[in-house]
Amino acid sequence: MVVPGVTVDAVDTVVVDKFRIAELAARTGFSTAALRYYEELGLLEPPERSAGGYRLYSQRDVDRAQFIGRAKRMGLSLEDIHSLVDVWAGGECGVTRRQLHGLVATKIESVRQQLQDCANFLQQLEVVHARIEDLLEQGGPEEDGCGCAPELPSMEALPGRG
Repeated sequence: MVVPGVTVDAVDTVVVDKFRIAELAARTGFSTAALRYYEELGLLEPPERSAGGYRLYSQRDVDRAQFIGRAKRMGLSLEDIHSLVDVWAGGECGVTRRQLHGLVATKIESVRQQLQDCANFLQQLEVVHARIEDLLEQGGPEEDGCGCAPELPSMEALPGRG
């Protein structure tokens, strides 16, 4: 019979409120490989071990892994998460929030720049697409060669720029 939160290790010792890595993975949505990697990086603390050598985790480890997951979904780097998780583990929620606030503000600016870069690239692709369309209709080469794959225009050459 399987009882949540109860593990029987290799020497039949019952360990209450501890569970193996597969259960931690199921509770957090991370793969067991990712959890081992996070342990290697120091994002997760080294777990206790059973007499049989199995990693044993607690609810605290679930909470920490879920915190890591939330930070990853915000697009934070593992380095940023490492600094946050250390503060978070100390139980200083106010300090964690202030640090997270700054990291999220930086991430917002980064995403805005990425969006601008994507918009610029989209505009360049639209110009190339129109050129190729014209070439298909004309059936001939561009004045400077084949024209099978026109160059992306510089940003300055785009309509409304430069």
